[in-house]
Amino acid sequence: MALALSAAGAFVAPRSPRSFRSSKDGIPFTRKTARPSRGETAAARAAASPFPYDAGLDVVLYDTTLRDGSQQVGISLTCDDKLAVAEHLVALGVGYIEGGYPGSNPKDVEFFSRWTSSGLAERAAAKNVTLAAFGMTRRRGVAAEDDEGLKALVDCPAPCVCVVAKAWEEQCEKVLGVDGDENLAMVVESVAFLRRNGKEVIVDCEHFFDGHAAGASFAVSVAVAAARAGASHVVLCDTNGGAMPWACEAATAEVAEALRAEGLFESCRVGAHAHNDTALAVANSLAGVRGGARMVQGCVNGYGERTGNADLLVVAGNLELKMDARCLPGGEDAVRRLTRTAAGVAKACKQAPDPRQAYVGSSAFAHKGGLHVAALAKMPMSYNHVLPSRVGNEARAVVSELSGRGNIVAAAREAGRTVDPTVATLVLAQIKDLESRGFVLEDAGATVEILFRRADPGYRAPFNVLEFNVAASNSCFGGFVANDAPRDARAGEVNHAVGYKTGSVAVNQVVVKVELFEYDESLAVGEPAHGVPTGRATELCVSEGNGPVNALANALRLALSDAYPQLERIHLRDYKVDLLSTEGTSAATTRVTMDFADKDGDTTWRTVGAHASIIEASFRALVDGMEFGIAQCGPEGCDVSARRDEGKREAPAAR
Repeated sequence: MALALSAAGAFVAPRSPRSFRSSKDGIPFTRKTARPSRGETAAARAAASPFPYDAGLDVVLYDTTLRDGSQQVGISLTCDDKLAVAEHLVALGVGYIEGGYPGSNPKDVEFFSRWTSSGLAERAAAKNVTLAAFGMTRRRGVAAEDDEGLKALVDCPAPCVCVVAKAWEEQCEKVLGVDGDENLAMVVESVAFLRRNGKEVIVDCEHFFDGHAAGASFAVSVAVAAARAGASHVVLCDTNGGAMPWACEAATAEVAEALRAEGLFESCRVGAHAHNDTALAVANSLAGVRGGARMVQGCVNGYGERTGNADLLVVAGNLELKMDARCLPGGEDAVRRLTRTAAGVAKACKQAPDPRQAYVGSSAFAHKGGLHVAALAKMPMSYNHVLPSRVGNEARAVVSELSGRGNIVAAAREAGRTVDPTVATLVLAQIKDLESRGFVLEDAGATVEILFRRADPGYRAPFNVLEFNVAASNSCFGGFVANDAPRDARAGEVNHAVGYKTGSVAVNQVVVKVELFEYDESLAVGEPAHGVPTGRATELCVSEGNGPVNALANALRLALSDAYPQLERIHLRDYKVDLLSTEGTSAATTRVTMDFADKDGDTTWRTVGAHASIIEASFRALVDGMEFGIAQCGPEGCDVSARRDEGKREAPAAR
């Protein structure tokens, strides 16, 4: 049974699958929502609704990634980036997309212009997605029709406008320099002006919960005044991110009751906008829904200023799957897009995906403990709160020193491989041994796959490294000058020849001796001699590089590329070194993680090596990465999502 948060802060079961219960002054009330009848068309519902989105929605999602999200440190979006994010949001089917602040910068002006020219406007209209522009109420002492910010909103092609208004009386006095009455006039006149100019108006009541705690009547009066003036939604903002869920629910219920008392509840809906400073943004958004909110504002992946905004994807997952509240017009198909949307927006924002992100992270349904994996094999829901496929994600078994044989079998199954108990036991023993020596294999899928292959008696290894040698030297052209060389007394400047002199040359040379295998192509997979080489050829190659690891990669590629030309499309994308020592000595074990990629695509794979020598650790990861790439890459590209045809994978191209 799903659990919900009550106004008092306790977890209680909802009264009915489609009922949201709140309380005001101890008097409970219930708001019920209903699905549209089967015979009712979307057009008929839209015609009967004062709102532009699907009337069958219980809660509408308002995305502000393009404005609030871009305020996150480390995120800077070009106009092209913003359009790419918007494409994902339209495909998902959110109700509103906030494009930006047209009065603040040329980039946002360009976005609103290209919204139409790019074809996004047409695609958004087909899915009832409304473009919104952000702004503020009129300035102090300026008439609404003379306010440059409001005029920019009127001129903006977005049919909807979201304006921010102060809902904390102390802020009005200390920040805006106006009293409460003038603040209310600014809200009313701004909304009325925008409505006269044909705009739908949403009012974000900034600092609402701080204002409510300081003086509830004023905070509520701001929301009611906006509704009276013609706002379609009044959104209660936890701007500082410090409110508690029970306070959000109770205050939201109070505003909903005030709108009911004014006869405005059907024409103006309440919204929730939460920041994540106390890690409660999603919880506060859901508490707002229980209090009567019909809109939730947030950002994809929880992007935003400071610690971020409510993660709109997690909110959507909870509303649809936990509270039975419809927030995506596409229903189950839209919910299955959540994981794809998270990845697409992260890529457009140039942010690394969060593997631990609820519902959509790569580790959201990852299982490392052997007991958990064994239980999941018998009962998939025993350690998954929902089926991963419902949100477009997938479960995976992670292999590590904590694994049991079930993890090994599950990991092999995910790769399309069937392993017998003997092979699983052998690989598990190898994994435990490697991790005890510093390897971390839980995210190094290619290294684990190579362990499976090498444990298979029928595996046709493409090559074997017999030996390698690395020589690193430096020519200083005149010798070393000590770092404590005296200053030039006459010029009063530091001697610029300190350290290695200009013109010094670092030389990194590698010699690699590789054995290439040949096999009998007439033997079928499964025959006893299938993995036995019928011929061997030795390659001895010398290469230089920009550092010893680059020289190693060049030499290995030189030795193998004639036999396996697919190596030409593989490049090293990332290289990470960790020192594994509690004492920080230079003799500590070094762990090296390498990320490889198809140079013409987005396909990537990861390997790991560990050794007291950083060169040895690097070479082990490098060999695994290239061996994996030989099997997974071909003339058309690389495919690591599933096992390729067994015959093709186990019989690499002959020399």
